[in-house]
Amino acid sequence: MLKSKTVWTAITAILGAIGGYFTGDLELGEMLQLVVTSGLAVFLKHAVKKSEDAAEAAADAAADAASAAELGAIKKVAAKIKKTG
Repeated sequence: MLKSKTVWTAITAILGAIGGYFTGDLELGEMLQLVVTSGLAVFLKHAVKKSEDAAEAAADAAADAASAAELGAIKKVAAKIKKTG
């Protein structure tokens, strides 16, 4: 997660907002708005990545199940061919 550009951008924005507040360039409300928005960006990015991983795992599981079903059908046909052949 620390390799993400989004995380580092959010950290930079948070530090900049805090620095702006302490230097008097930003008011408390503005600083809090920047901090909360930046934090939400990180959590949203993490949630999207987690959803993508879950969807990929589900697709892989479905593909494995389909392959297993096809293999079972092939074995049944091969067994019937052996009986009649």
